[in-house]
Amino acid sequence: MNRIFFIVVAIAVVISIGVTVWIAQNPADAPASAAPATVAPPQFDTTGGQEMRPRWDTSEEQGNDAAEN
Repeated sequence: MNRIFFIVVAIAVVISIGVTVWIAQNPADAPASAAPATVAPPQFDTTGGQEMRPRWDTSEEQGNDAAEN
């Protein structure tokens, strides 16, 4: 008798927790979430900018080769 009672109580607790989580995730009176507005990325003027140059001098190592020790 005791074992069956505890099994029934455990099943009831699991079901009640499941229903509570289900209701908490999907409330009936919650407003529908609006899709975010698609905004075009900003266009930056890249003409007339600074010239791109490497950070190393011509005397230093250039390229992907390993440095000679």
